[in-house]
Amino acid sequence: MNEADILALTYTDSCTVYRPFKKVKDNGESTFENGLEGNKVYEDIPCALSSPSGGKLQQSSSTAKISTDYLLFVRPEINILPNDTVSVIRLGKQFVLTAGLADRQPSHNNVPMKLGKEYA
Repeated sequence: MNEADILALTYTDSCTVYRPFKKVKDNGESTFENGLEGNKVYEDIPCALSSPSGGKLQQSSSTAKISTDYLLFVRPEINILPNDTVSVIRLGKQFVLTAGLADRQPSHNNVPMKLGKEYA
């Protein structure tokens, strides 16, 4: 058993990864499919979603928005790319997140994530 196998024993969440792609319709029109409509590249893979790290307040003249950041830990052979949409099931709740650039380690990939939607 190597370091990646040992660390993976701590992964209690699961995720499905969707990758954006360009689709050409029968009439020749091109559309961009993203989010949960993207190509499913991984399904029900073990992972660990970190607790939220809070967020940064972004304020325009009339509204304020706080984005919530997470980290996703997966095995090193799982290739999650920036802008992939990841649906994570954690403690019975679904989180829909957008991936950033992964920090690749021999034992795991550490993927920064931004919360898109949280479902009960």
